[in-house]
Amino acid sequence: MIEKESETAITNNEKMKYNLMTAEEALKEMTKTAKEMNEILGLPSTTLVRLILNHFYWDKNTLTDRFYEDPEKLFCTLNVANPYLSPSLQWNPLSPAIGPSTNPVLDASQQPTTAGNAICRTCYSEKPIAEFYSLPCRHQHCLSCWQIYLQSSIYQTGCGQPVHCPSRCIQIIDDEQILKLLANNLVLQERYKKHLVDAFVQTNRLTRWCPGNGCTMIVKMKTYSPKCAQMIECDMCSSVFCFECSKQWHEPVQCSVLQKWEQKNQDESMNGKWIIANTKECPKCHSSIEKNGGCNHMTCRKPGCGHEFCWICFDNWNGHQQCNVYKQQEIEKNQSEARETLARYMHYYTRYQTHNQSLEFEEKLSDQAEQRVQEMQAEGMTYTQQQSVQKVFTVLQQCRRTLKYTYPFAYYLERSNQSEIFEQNQADLERATEILSEFLEKEITADPSAIVALMNKTSYCDQRRKILLDHCKDGYSKYYWEGLDSN
Repeated sequence: MIEKESETAITNNEKMKYNLMTAEEALKEMTKTAKEMNEILGLPSTTLVRLILNHFYWDKNTLTDRFYEDPEKLFCTLNVANPYLSPSLQWNPLSPAIGPSTNPVLDASQQPTTAGNAICRTCYSEKPIAEFYSLPCRHQHCLSCWQIYLQSSIYQTGCGQPVHCPSRCIQIIDDEQILKLLANNLVLQERYKKHLVDAFVQTNRLTRWCPGNGCTMIVKMKTYSPKCAQMIECDMCSSVFCFECSKQWHEPVQCSVLQKWEQKNQDESMNGKWIIANTKECPKCHSSIEKNGGCNHMTCRKPGCGHEFCWICFDNWNGHQQCNVYKQQEIEKNQSEARETLARYMHYYTRYQTHNQSLEFEEKLSDQAEQRVQEMQAEGMTYTQQQSVQKVFTVLQQCRRTLKYTYPFAYYLERSNQSEIFEQNQADLERATEILSEFLEKEITADPSAIVALMNKTSYCDQRRKILLDHCKDGYSKYYWEGLDSN
């Protein structure tokens, strides 16, 4: 387990500590927490405690506060047997336990058998009693049927769901016992452990999977903070991402605004030319509308709009009489507004995409430069100079990533004096970034003067990025940014 500190958040410079851990470490953490909580709750099964922790997002304080309010309702919500009641009171009428109705919970050795054998309730085979396993409900199933049932449950049941008795009752089988029954199937054991870890990560508000391609590391924050948009760096795959939304680190734009921007891109940007050629905008909300029938009575289907208008003249359909007379001023006004809305969107989207492409190209250039730095060792470059050159590419990528996300920020930002300052900072960073990028595309040499010039450009570029981000965070704290989600 590796302990780290998040350097910054989207809206402020708050630092937060977090751990990077493997799935195996997460499984141990989960088991340890469940056992600690069970010392307080005193339940007969740590698996039951795990399910309750899942339900309360692994918030131990909330669990201890709310568990005793109505435990029976909680067990019902989880669809598990109430451990405080006798199993005989929780029968499934469709599947009663084996044995006399007066004492349905006799020990397995006392159950009626024929020559020391029992009948499996799944396959109805008669087998020695030693080849059976049953839960407190005393529904007896042979070990072979248990293994088949567990395999089916593990493959079909979502992570975090309890594994119940095969006889359609609500008694659950413990995690430890599942692993024992699957002792001869290591693949299935590992799959079940993965289910346990998946459930732990998905339900725990302090944990996230690293979104890096093929990465299996788990991030666990030390403390909980609502809307925890903290920057996380993974040592395993070098990904830098946002803890709240698990997307690429997107400073200065907030998660909710980025989500809205990406949804808009899916709806519009990929079909920009098609939109211009084949759609018109709703006169009320300016959403793009495609005509899919012969009738010119249009109704905007965007939630919250519902505006009805004429496809030909854009007039309100309520009271619409005719549109055969040419009204140049109104038509040109509607067309101009529609063109302006689309042109404004395409302005920000193309720049967003351009910086994204540059970021991808420069990541490849970084790999080439690393190889070049190794070659330059033989040319007399010191270790400090090597580290300096490698830092250049780190700063360049940070600047590109920041510039990329300034465009959705600017798209939703309403005009003000502060927005003009932001745009000037954005322009300054853009110029500095392009100068540094152009410099790096040239051959890197071991000439000391060239190294110094490179360091100076890098330092200036990094300074411009910090100035822009500090202004954005100051704006969030002082509520400058109209049009953005600032809560």
